[in-house]
Amino acid sequence: MNYYVLTLFPDMIRQITETSILGRAVRSGAIHVETVNIRDFSTRSSMRIDDYPYGGGAGIVMEPEPVYQAVRSVEDRLGHRPRVIYLTPQAKVLDQTMVEELAQEEELILLCGHYEGIDERVLEEVVTDYVSIGDYVLTGGELGAAVIIDAVSRFIPGVLNNDESAQFDSFQDNLLEYPHYTRPEEWHGRRVPEVLLSGDHGKIEAWRHEQSLLRTRERRPELLEKSFRITSIWYGTETARETAQSLAARLSRYGTVLDYGRKKLQKMHRSFQPQDLVLFVLPEEPQEMALSERFRNLRGEHTPAILLADDPQQEECRELAKLLWEQGFSVIGQETREDAYRTPEGCVELALEIRKKVLQ
Repeated sequence: MNYYVLTLFPDMIRQITETSILGRAVRSGAIHVETVNIRDFSTRSSMRIDDYPYGGGAGIVMEPEPVYQAVRSVEDRLGHRPRVIYLTPQAKVLDQTMVEELAQEEELILLCGHYEGIDERVLEEVVTDYVSIGDYVLTGGELGAAVIIDAVSRFIPGVLNNDESAQFDSFQDNLLEYPHYTRPEEWHGRRVPEVLLSGDHGKIEAWRHEQSLLRTRERRPELLEKSFRITSIWYGTETARETAQSLAARLSRYGTVLDYGRKKLQKMHRSFQPQDLVLFVLPEEPQEMALSERFRNLRGEHTPAILLADDPQQEECRELAKLLWEQGFSVIGQETREDAYRTPEGCVELALEIRKKVLQ
C-alpha cells in the first residue's frame, strides 16, 4: 500500500508513521508513506496558499490551484488517478467496513485541509471520497489521515506479526472485543477467569463470544442491531466448501459452516432468527436431489439469506429462493460466484459486498 499525504505540516505525518508498528511496516516495505507539502505548489512568492473567503466571514480558505497541482503531481508520477480522500467532518464516519474496502487499493491520496477548509471548486474536481473520523472538528486533517493510515495498514500483509489480529479485532462481528488477560494469574485480588486456564478451546471461544455480547450490550448497544450470527451452508464440490469456509471466516470470528451434503443435517429441523445471516453456497452443477428438497427442513423468522451460485437465475436456484421465502427467510441477495470468488483471496471482496449489503 502506498499512501500520499497532501498536507501543510509533513512533520506531523512523519512523526506518527515512523514509530511503533507503522514505523516497522514502513522500514520493511510493507507500506510506503510519502508526504507532499501543498505549500510547495504556491503561486505566490510569499508561499502563501490561503486567502479570505468570498462573502465574508471568519477565517481563511485554502486556494484551489496549489491543492490541484499537488494532487496532479502524484497522479502524473503514478500514471493514473487513484482514490483521493478528503478528511472532513462533513462526511460519512469511518467504520471497519470502509477500512477493509480501502485496504483493497494499491494507492491512496489523503488530502488534509486546514483553516476554514479548501476552496470547493478543487474538491469537486479532484476528490473521490469524503471521510470523517468522528462528529467533531479538528484543527486540520493530519490526525484524520493518520487514523486512516493506521486502520487500513492493519489489513496489509506483513504489517502485523499475527495475521489473525486484524481480522478478529473489535467490530469484525459488529461486536466489541472480549477482555484480555496475561500473567500473573492473580493481581490485586483479581483472578484470571478459570475458563481461560482450562485449555478447552471450544469453551474459551464460547466464553469470548459471550463476553463480546455482554460488553457490546453494556457499552455500545446500538451495534447489536447490525450484529449477525453467520451460518455458511454449502453443498456440492470441494470448491463450494472452500468458498463457504472462507466467507464465514471473513465475516465472523464465530461463524458456523454446515455441510448439507450430509444426510443427517438434511433430516434435522433447524431454525434461524432475525439476527442470523445465512449464506447458501450452491453446487456448480445440478445434483441428484433438488436444492429445495435438501433445505426443506430449514426455518427462518425474517432471517436474511444470500444465495451464491454460478447462475442464480438457474431454475433450481429460483425454486430454492421461492422455498426460502415461504419458510420465513428474506433473500436479500443472489450473487454470481465468479472465478475470483473461488479462492480464499477472492472471498475478501465478496465478503465486503455482503457486509455492505447487510449493514445498509
